[in-house]
Amino acid sequence: MQALLAAMTIAGAFWVGVLAARRLRDWGEGRRSLDEGTGPRLALAAATSTPPDDARTQRVRDLVAKRLHRGHVRLIAHPPTATPERSEELGLTTLRRGDVITIEETDPGVAGDFIVDGVSLFREGGQTTVIATLSDASRRRWLVASPELSEWFLVEPVTGHGLVGEPPRNIRRPSGDYGLKRRGQASAAGTGVHGRPELPRVATYQYSASTRQVLWLERWDQEILMGEGRTIEPGSVSFLPGS
Repeated sequence: MQALLAAMTIAGAFWVGVLAARRLRDWGEGRRSLDEGTGPRLALAAATSTPPDDARTQRVRDLVAKRLHRGHVRLIAHPPTATPERSEELGLTTLRRGDVITIEETDPGVAGDFIVDGVSLFREGGQTTVIATLSDASRRRWLVASPELSEWFLVEPVTGHGLVGEPPRNIRRPSGDYGLKRRGQASAAGTGVHGRPELPRVATYQYSASTRQVLWLERWDQEILMGEGRTIEPGSVSFLPGS
């Protein structure tokens, strides 16, 4: 019995040695095939990545540089982004810089298509007054309007008026004599190029000289802004969103 077990052990060791020798032989032949370029490379290429050849990499860089130099490739530092659409309806209280205001009046000095450069909001109690700073070529205007008012003003900014501090009750201008009709105090906020001081409070003054002639004043501390023009009907004003 012991002799039989010894014989089986020797036979098992013999076959293990044979299998190991075969594995070493197959590995050696496969290694030589890869070195000689005769073996299958597809599986190896899919499983591993080899570093790029330096000369080939340099040639690719030179080609890209030539294309850039010739203008064949356009680089964009900041890709364009879509402008979000407005969620609110366009109106007097939602005006923004770049919007268009069209005024249809028989007076050519009043009618026109104006670009909104800036917007100021004056809040007094429950009333909000919008002052839109407008431009049409060389013309500069202010639209003074409020949803609560039945009349709006379109005035031209006046410089060199000489007023400082608290305005008087009566103001004489070349176009006529103006009398104070209304004054108030409001909180102020502005966007865009509105041309007003960055102060939280403003005093407003409305003067009239005839049925439609108006003088609009704003007092910012000691600085006075003046606009002279006329009243217009709200129905003659329309708004278009800027592109």
